[in-house]
Amino acid sequence: MPRHITIKDVARLAGVSPATVSLALSGDNRVSIKTRQLVKEAADKINYIPNEIGRSLRLQRTETIALIIPNTSQHVFSHPYYSQLLEGITEVLNGYGYNLLLSLNPSEQELSAAYDKVLRNRRADGVIVSSASTKDRNLLRLIESGFPLVYLGKWLHDDVLGVERDDIGGAYAATDHLIRLGRRRIAHFSGPLDHQAGNDRLEGYRKALRDHNIPFDPLLVLEKDFSQEAGYEAAAELVGREIPFDALFAGNDLMAVGAMKLFREKRINIPEDISLVGFDDIELASLIQPALTTIHQPMKEVGIIAAQKLIALLNGQPAEEKQSVVATNLIVRESCGAKKDG
Repeated sequence: MPRHITIKDVARLAGVSPATVSLALSGDNRVSIKTRQLVKEAADKINYIPNEIGRSLRLQRTETIALIIPNTSQHVFSHPYYSQLLEGITEVLNGYGYNLLLSLNPSEQELSAAYDKVLRNRRADGVIVSSASTKDRNLLRLIESGFPLVYLGKWLHDDVLGVERDDIGGAYAATDHLIRLGRRRIAHFSGPLDHQAGNDRLEGYRKALRDHNIPFDPLLVLEKDFSQEAGYEAAAELVGREIPFDALFAGNDLMAVGAMKLFREKRINIPEDISLVGFDDIELASLIQPALTTIHQPMKEVGIIAAQKLIALLNGQPAEEKQSVVATNLIVRESCGAKKDG
């Protein structure tokens, strides 16, 4: 983990005293415009955000909450579960008279700029951050600033409130279900493995294989980007390799739908030839043919809990629990080949 950047680092780079840095960053007129600019450039260069900003924001309300969706946000408007997340967040914010500021950032560099805008320009009272890349250091900067935030995902930090889905448990349930149907060569299309959701769903898949004494075969795992196009491409790649498999656990429903399209073109029948399970339980999952067996994750509930946690934090109320885990559950439909009860 990188060393924490302090006001002394800015002072050293700018060639002034720490006291001057503090005055300059607060816009004090006792510091010349030239020196203020020099200090700002030094702070920007080393990505320094003063703790005082986080503390002062508690006293100057904007009545706005920012939702930052980093890195994979190019899919945000095409991914149905984001609408459920937004519905949950806005339902709570409307009840408290808060506005929502939405920030989408497809790259880590643009994400850094988004954090800076929120912090330095005081555009929001607090931030909800959708799960970021595990390699992204911007979130750590936000935490160290003292800015009120809630993280959507697993983030093991003492000062961070979070809400996560049980991705490991959901992936385990999906894979375990396929194994109990008699499938043994189970492929998995993962999401990006530098994101926690992709990692956790792969972990749940591997754990189910271990518990049933089925060897893990890395040739059956393809890392993709959670899009429908990626599911189609991964299925084409897997079929093209001529590696035998009798089931697929797709890391999300959109990838499952893409894979289903490729299988249909190749005259591979679902579920007779390939049992298929997705993850998310988007509306499309119940409408396609065959209807998609999937893992339901209540994204509206995630949004509600996250917004409630942040409002409580802004009001100085202690959190009942720092990290909340929202359960997922298996929804059995036609694509896996299981017989439904009744």
